[in-house]
Amino acid sequence: MPDSTLYDTTAPSVGSVALAHQRLIRLKILGVFINITGDINNLALNPSPIKVAREVYGQKGRTSEDIIGYNYAPTFNVEVVRDPVTKQIVAAQAWFKDLVAAAFSTGADNKREFQLFTDALDEAMPVLQGTFSVAYSEANTGYADKGVVTFTLNSNGVVPQIASPLATTAVPILESATPPGLAPGDLIRVRGYKLGTTVSATIKAIPVVKFRIDDDNSVILLIPAAVTGSSPIIVTNSAGASTALPYTAA
Repeated sequence: MPDSTLYDTTAPSVGSVALAHQRLIRLKILGVFINITGDINNLALNPSPIKVAREVYGQKGRTSEDIIGYNYAPTFNVEVVRDPVTKQIVAAQAWFKDLVAAAFSTGADNKREFQLFTDALDEAMPVLQGTFSVAYSEANTGYADKGVVTFTLNSNGVVPQIASPLATTAVPILESATPPGLAPGDLIRVRGYKLGTTVSATIKAIPVVKFRIDDDNSVILLIPAAVTGSSPIIVTNSAGASTALPYTAA
């Protein structure tokens, strides 16, 4: 059976009117892919074939075309919510500002890496991963507390298919650790998948003495003494250890 965890945990964030749906998109931030589907509507991959002409063998003068790849131009809408006190975009959509920064940049700074799932419930359906340039446009204006913007991504070269992260795996998959830059004695929340059976964790190879499992997708860790600087996190469940998640402590 496929692992539907990615789909099951795709919940709307604060202020979002989007619902979890089968199309999934993940953005790479600080070396880790994070799931942003809960905040987007109307995801369309918009593939266009790249073709080369060829002569049909045995039919001189008859031509045909072969598809050698695809360009992709995904588009999606984001509802933006403003905190009435701070006047800032809500923290639940912190990735939104990163995409805006990319959209108003040039060269390499205009590009981000994404994973695109054609169906988040079927591991046999294609998953694409590649680099895309980012464009921004306002879908509506005039609201004091919220607004809608449209992002358009354009593939930068070949966007290859990858093995689906939905394929069944029993060991933890770590995606994020927040807040960043905390110190020993502070609590951090590690999000990912297969965390419900966590048995231990380390930060910078130092065992975590206290942790609390919130659910299958979240565990709280107490940062051990002597942890500073680059502090990769590894979480182990009953099936084995995760790959290291980068983290920088104070």
